[in-house]
Amino acid sequence: MNSINIINLILTIIIAILGGYLADKKKVPAAYMLGALFLVAIFNVLFNRAFFPTYFKFITQIATGTFIGSKFRSEDIKMLKKVIIPGMTMVVLMIAFSFLLSYLMSTFLGIDSLTSFFATAPGGIMDISLIAYDFKANTSQVALLQLIRLISVIAFVPFFTKKCYERNNKKNVSFEQEIKNEIKEEEKIENKNKKSLLFTIIIGIIGGVIGYFTHLPAGTMSCSMALVAYFNVKTHRAYMPLTLRKIIQSFGGALIGAKVTLSDVITLKDLVLPIILIIIGFCLMNVLVGFFLYKTTKFSLSTALLSASPGGMSDISLMAEDLGANGPQVASMQFLRAIFIVGVYPIIIKILFT
Repeated sequence: MNSINIINLILTIIIAILGGYLADKKKVPAAYMLGALFLVAIFNVLFNRAFFPTYFKFITQIATGTFIGSKFRSEDIKMLKKVIIPGMTMVVLMIAFSFLLSYLMSTFLGIDSLTSFFATAPGGIMDISLIAYDFKANTSQVALLQLIRLISVIAFVPFFTKKCYERNNKKNVSFEQEIKNEIKEEEKIENKNKKSLLFTIIIGIIGGVIGYFTHLPAGTMSCSMALVAYFNVKTHRAYMPLTLRKIIQSFGGALIGAKVTLSDVITLKDLVLPIILIIIGFCLMNVLVGFFLYKTTKFSLSTALLSASPGGMSDISLMAEDLGANGPQVASMQFLRAIFIVGVYPIIIKILFT
């Protein structure tokens, strides 16, 4: 990494944290992620200098998995057995909804069928784009529409969840005050010392490295989360400070924001209608599937909406704590989505197009 890249990296980190701080001051939900995302995106569009090397994604995934794993309790492990069927149902509904969107896009908006199927897949940008390349779809359109999907969902979910939380909660406590109360409770937890933090980070890194080499979808984050969760259930000593969560969220937002370029903005004019369909379609999917989960499980409304969010697994899981949701439950449902979409979607596409 040369000196210019180092300077750009430092600038990007500063802008990301500044964006998060400003959004937090304005009481934006999931402030550090959204603030970082939009300020870094604006910076990159204007100056083309945002730089976040690929290994930062690896670091962010490990940190996210470690943070969520440190929240697991024995009762969360028992709950996991009960989320498999709702999780499978959620994935089926998401795939059905995605197929409807792809049909509308290919039939009425002039995008070829194969590209439409991948552009509307509720999976990870990198995974779906690579699979689309293998199938000879228009990968540039797929990647751009997937990026729009990710940004729109990440921007929509916090505000909608906050409104639903406030309407659904009959107590005379504001959303912000409720989250502050939860943070105060977390700060009372014992064993918050440097040794606990060091052990937690080491275990998270070991899990992340193992997950990376398994090549599973979201393997880095998932294995890190699983190993730290096991450690915490057995010892009750896993610990990650709340300040670190803000930094992780800033990095997560910056990773997405740094992908937005001036050429992407220029290309938007040729894809206005598909973009509108993507934004409305995926936000509607999130709401419908989220309320389905809320009515058919014991999830809180915040947990159900975030579980059903077709955004990035690490991004949505990180938001959970800020939005009054159960982080372990959200992460588990997001993991099921990532596994089945990346595993099943190519098989369905192959059957349909061969």
